[in-house]
Amino acid sequence: MIIKTIFITVILLYTISIYSQNGTKIGDKAPALTVEEWIKGEAINSFDNGKVYLVEFWGTWCSPCIANIPHLSKIQKKYLNDGLIVIGVATHEFEGRTKLDDFMLRHGNEMEYRVAYDSNLSMQKDWDGVSEGSDFRLPLCFLIDKNGKIVFVGHPSEKNLEDLIDNTLKE
Repeated sequence: MIIKTIFITVILLYTISIYSQNGTKIGDKAPALTVEEWIKGEAINSFDNGKVYLVEFWGTWCSPCIANIPHLSKIQKKYLNDGLIVIGVATHEFEGRTKLDDFMLRHGNEMEYRVAYDSNLSMQKDWDGVSEGSDFRLPLCFLIDKNGKIVFVGHPSEKNLEDLIDNTLKE
């Protein structure tokens, strides 16, 4: 029992530390959308007042990212009529656009939300505070409220995310 408690504590502390790095934080104004190209869905140039957005950074090589695709699709379907817009931003594509295009051909229909490509990592640098050679966190999502402020930063499968989406849409 003690070993299990220590293990859980270490995991929690590690999770808190990786999600508390530099970058956009809760309460900050959401940085600009600076993607190279919109791969799927209607392009969005800026965050509109009165709308709620969930922006997730992911990679085709990232198995936890791939595992979250059905979850994000479910969230988009559930809250679409309430005004939520989910955006998946492909980043850190080490093999370039070819790998992303191949992934989208095979799995794009499973992604029932908009998908964009951040080829030069400019958007992720602005949002997550990553720099050349630094650690990065994937998958990582940001919930943006109707006033363009960040209200959540974390892993897309965190249990309280849907509660936050509910509350943010009702505000």
